[in-house]
Amino acid sequence: MSPFLLREEIQTLREKRQGVLSPEYYRELSDLLLTAGKIPAAMNLLEHALLNRERFSPNPSVLGLEEVRACFRRGLEYADACLYEEAADCLIQALEAGYDTFETHYCLAGVYKSLGNLNLAGQHCRKSLEHYPAFSPAFILLGSIVKLEGRLPESIDAVRQALSIDPDCAAAYYDLACYLALAGDREPALDALEQALAKGFEDLEWLLRDPDLDSLRKLLRYELLLRFHNPKNG
Repeated sequence: MSPFLLREEIQTLREKRQGVLSPEYYRELSDLLLTAGKIPAAMNLLEHALLNRERFSPNPSVLGLEEVRACFRRGLEYADACLYEEAADCLIQALEAGYDTFETHYCLAGVYKSLGNLNLAGQHCRKSLEHYPAFSPAFILLGSIVKLEGRLPESIDAVRQALSIDPDCAAAYYDLACYLALAGDREPALDALEQALAKGFEDLEWLLRDPDLDSLRKLLRYELLLRFHNPKNG
């Protein structure tokens, strides 16, 4: 099951239960996650249902170090299972209990981006970079967040920062190609796309339908790049 479809199924179940977080709701949700292969998240939810807790972990002020780490890991498992609200709950509790790390803020940024809260996503992404200024994935994530806010120059700057740290990052070159294409800089966008493919970007199926690259589709150089890296389309 794709993440998009899983998220839709989760939302349908929540609407059906009208926000009532009963043990039965958690059992149904656990069954859905088991079907989707998200076993750790499903087991956590099943435990929650059996114990009928009001929150996903104890009060942050009384969490021990191992409990804090477990809360952080549970947040990651929920995020992987598209349970973004539950993921945010766990990660915030870990943060409030003292797990104030670049990883916690980075994960929260991704979760809030998925929830459509771009303001909080940007805040946590920048907090992650305050903790670890050389963490290139946070620059890539920040670029994608500010792009959704319509601030393409900042997106381009962010992903170039990532490339200054990790010059071989195919994903960063790909994002740079998208942002430049959206900004109307087609030749620099093709340069970045060529670098992405040369560095090992492999998701050609997405590349072929990514709307961010629409302005490049009819250019001969784009066609030649695709033929070279994906002969099936030649």
